[in-house]
Amino acid sequence: MLPSDRLSFIILLIVTFEVCVAEQSELICSHQPIVALAGDDVILPCYLDPPISASSETVVWTKPGLDPKYIHFHRDGRLIYDNQNPSYNFRTRLFVDELQNGNVSMKIFNAKISDAGKYFCILESMLEEASIQLTVGVISTPITEVILHNFKDIVLRCESKGWYPEPEVVWLDGEGNLLSAGPTETVRGPDDLYTVSSRVTVEKRHSNNFTCRVQQKDINQTRETHIYVPDDLFTVQSSTCCVWSIVIVIFITVLLFIIIILIAKRIKRNQKNENEQTEKEKDEQQDVEKSVIPRKPNYMKKQNAVENTCEDLPILKGKKEEDQRDQRDKMERSQREETSGTGNNTEDEKQKTLENTKRQRKTSCSDGERLGRREEEWRKSL
Repeated sequence: MLPSDRLSFIILLIVTFEVCVAEQSELICSHQPIVALAGDDVILPCYLDPPISASSETVVWTKPGLDPKYIHFHRDGRLIYDNQNPSYNFRTRLFVDELQNGNVSMKIFNAKISDAGKYFCILESMLEEASIQLTVGVISTPITEVILHNFKDIVLRCESKGWYPEPEVVWLDGEGNLLSAGPTETVRGPDDLYTVSSRVTVEKRHSNNFTCRVQQKDINQTRETHIYVPDDLFTVQSSTCCVWSIVIVIFITVLLFIIIILIAKRIKRNQKNENEQTEKEKDEQQDVEKSVIPRKPNYMKKQNAVENTCEDLPILKGKKEEDQRDQRDKMERSQREETSGTGNNTEDEKQKTLENTKRQRKTSCSDGERLGRREEEWRKSL
């Protein structure tokens, strides 16, 4: 075999060997999410296994959802800036010295929240592709304070601003036991950062030490703050509670006393008004009776006098008859002394006089009865 043929054969063997090795190598990226804090530098590790040189390879890093989608485009030993997404300009690089060892990892400088997501590493000539997940977090130290709520409860408040992803808040006592707290209040700002706050009501304990812990398990980050509540504050809280209880009792008592006085005055005023109304109605009724019932006329008075006379007649009848008999006897004796002629004429006149007197008495009684009937009819008509 000629020397030239031997050289060609050796080259062919070398190329064939490299191709076989390349076909056996696999591009591997980390299966665990890569966690970084905002502002830090982060490396997305990817490599060929078994390791072979990638110096002559075109190495491309992309992120779906971007336009252009290229994060880093490496060809012929240099970065092609024209294909790179503007948000990553001057923030990415490959480890060029490590390409010959199969290390195609990419480093991102000054990580941002928007950098979080899934990335793909592609070796075009080898038709190899692998993905890796990046999580970017933001954390801050919580701030705690003591609040005296309603002058009877000691309330601790904890707040922490600027977290990503959303964290959780837990409270611990001095022995590390979880405390039962209210629901955590969460607010997401326009910068996609979360602000969390929580409150817990505490009682006097052996140490009076309490801890507010804010944690984010996805990025494995925890921040906590400790606070101590003096014993005097619990004493003041108890004293304040007693004072306010006494004040409330006194206030309620005074209020009830005022209400009772007002009710009594109202009842008294109502009774007075009722009495005045009753007196007024009586006066009005008397005025009406006086205006409706007229004074008795004169003939009524005469009628009463006649009635009285008629009523007295049966009583005085015997006495009057005796007087009349005596008068007749006297007249008879005087007549006997006179002549018989003149005596007879006198007796006739006397007899007529007696008859006229009886007739007048009957007429007076009948007139009285008529007047009585008229008065009774008049009263009925009223």
